[in-house]
Amino acid sequence: MSSWTWEYVPDAASVVGGLTPAQIDQVEGLAARIADAVAVRRIGTPFDVVEAVSNVKSYGEGPVMIWFLEDYRDDVVLVVRSSTSSCLIPSADRTGAGAV
Repeated sequence: MSSWTWEYVPDAASVVGGLTPAQIDQVEGLAARIADAVAVRRIGTPFDVVEAVSNVKSYGEGPVMIWFLEDYRDDVVLVVRSSTSSCLIPSADRTGAGAV
């Protein structure tokens, strides 16, 4: 099994710029889980040059949503957009201090 990775496209500033470090951690954790899932799903699937890159897909968990493409040529998930909803994060998590 190849080891899939993920990266921001065009760059981190464009995808997660303006998010807090905690929100960026959530986006990056979700991207890593998606890369792992794609690696498992692609086991035994031969490379097809016609289908070198997927269409844009989206997936969300909790307050985090990302839009991404699967690049089958380089075994990489390309994260092109992210969104977080701080209203879904309990106030203790938003402040980091544990206060409500």
